[in-house]
Parts: sequence; C-alpha cells; structure tokens
Amino acid sequence: MLSTSHRFRFTHIVNILLALGLMLGACGGRQGAPTLANGQRLAIMVFLDRTVAPETPPEKVQQLQQVQDWMEPDLLAVLRDAGYDAASIQATDAAGASAPGRYTLRVQIMNYNGGSKAARMFVGWGAGSARLDTHFELVGPNGQSYVSGSPGVSTSRSDWQHVVRKVNQEIVASVNLRLRQGL
Repeated sequence: MLSTSHRFRFTHIVNILLALGLMLGACGGRQGAPTLANGQRLAIMVFLDRTVAPETPPEKVQQLQQVQDWMEPDLLAVLRDAGYDAASIQATDAAGASAPGRYTLRVQIMNYNGGSKAARMFVGWGAGSARLDTHFELVGPNGQSYVSGSPGVSTSRSDWQHVVRKVNQEIVASVNLRLRQGL
C-alpha cells in the first residue's frame, strides 16, 4: 500500500503525463489525407516510370531495377499510411483516371548512385554516400498538374532503402500539402 505522499506524487506524475499526451496529440499530430465532400478517400494511382537509358551500364541497370522494385510498393505503403487509397498502374492513361477524387502520381528516377559501402564503413564523414534524385508530378482528374517536384536525398547510412524511403516521404508530404490546399 502506498503512503499518502507517494500516492499524491504518483497521481501528480500520471496527470502530467496525460496532459503532455493530450497537448502533443492536439498540436503535433500528423494530418491525414484530405477526403472528398462525401467523406470518401482520395485515390492516387502511382505510375513509376521504369525507363532506363540504353547507354546505362548493366550493373547500374541492375541497381536501378532493385531501387524501382523496392520504391514502388514502399511509396504505395507511405500513401496508404497517409490515408489515401493507392494502387500501382502500368500506364498513365489507365481507365478511370479521370474519375472524381482520382489522381495520377507519375514518378521517375532521374539519378541513382548506390555509393560505396566500404567508404561509408571505413571512412565515414559522408564518404561513399548513396544518392537518389527523382521527379514527380501529381495530375488531377481533369488532367491538370496539381504539384510537381524533384526531391533528392543522399545518406551515408549503410542501407540504400533509407534514401528511397526519404524520397517517398517527401513526395507524399508535397502531395498532401497541395491537396490540403483545395481540390
């Protein structure tokens, strides 16, 4: 059994933690995706341009394919986590792309450099950084371009997936910001 002073102290700490939790939830909560007037989620169809220049060396083609294979499902997951209905499409003129509340997100990898894992491990200080540069455009149901950008991220972390995740998060943040401004 707790003494009166310990009980008071315990209750005081619990109240402070509850107040902090409420303040953080009200002020710093992540905003979800906007919705249509009827409450339906917006749909974003993702088209990842997998075009590779013919002069690209085979080892670089392999790296790009690996990045693309990881980037697309991760981007879909980040969009879904933000509150969108997201799906992959193979062509930008897919049927239904002009339906209300349905957007097409075109993404293209402009440059990818996997860096040097050995340099990251032994030299550090940013040596051997992996870098990913992309371009995206969000096209609305009316064919109008809503937002575009060219996010790029580099990291000296050992996992290349980190740069892909950061780029995907930047793309979704830009899309979310623009769509929150009005449909």
